[in-house]
Amino acid sequence: MLYKTSEEAYRAYREAPDSFFERYHDRWFNERDLISPQWAWFETKYHYNLVENGIIDLLRQRFAEIPGKQVLDVGSGTGHWLDFYLNYLEAAAVTGLDFSGVCAQQLANRYQARDNVCIEQANVAAPLPRLAGRFDIVNAIGVMFHIVDDSQWRTAVANLHACLNETGMAIVGGEFGEHTAERGVMRKHRSRDCWEQVVNELGGRVVAVSYHDWFKGGVNDGLKNNLLAFVRT
Repeated sequence: MLYKTSEEAYRAYREAPDSFFERYHDRWFNERDLISPQWAWFETKYHYNLVENGIIDLLRQRFAEIPGKQVLDVGSGTGHWLDFYLNYLEAAAVTGLDFSGVCAQQLANRYQARDNVCIEQANVAAPLPRLAGRFDIVNAIGVMFHIVDDSQWRTAVANLHACLNETGMAIVGGEFGEHTAERGVMRKHRSRDCWEQVVNELGGRVVAVSYHDWFKGGVNDGLKNNLLAFVRT
């Protein structure tokens, strides 16, 4: 364990979330362990399959053709979503964004031979003017609920919106239920109403929310892998 108690972890995350994640990335840099070291690989695969199929459904509703898109992946972590958009959805180019120096360096090394991949170390909860208006798809899976500070979360939502081009769509992973609530050390799940209010204030519109229950009987029974999509208006 990296922290002796959950209270210690709670304090550490709120004082310096970037340092908190750095410690995990230094130790774990694969998909299963980063989500939950308790999971079997088939559970991890099930988790990703749910989200991947949900993303494809949302994109097919939005775009006549999925290949050839410019994609921004926020919170790239171990690079799963970079590979997904590059190898399966045939993106023209992908920019990966992560505030972890460990992740950014690992990913830069992995994709150094790919001229259609750009890796940037940056915080989505800080201004990102150089990325504004560039992307057909902004992907933020397993990221936004980790931003527990409300002001930083609003900044992050504004950045997702600002990075979209006029016909683009942002896809966000979370719960999007009836209530906003903190869950454990580093999670704050905001309600669907909360998301819709902030997106509307930014001049956008939520166009879809899809709900996916986690594998019944799994280690994290009841975990939600829901997706919310919004566009510029």
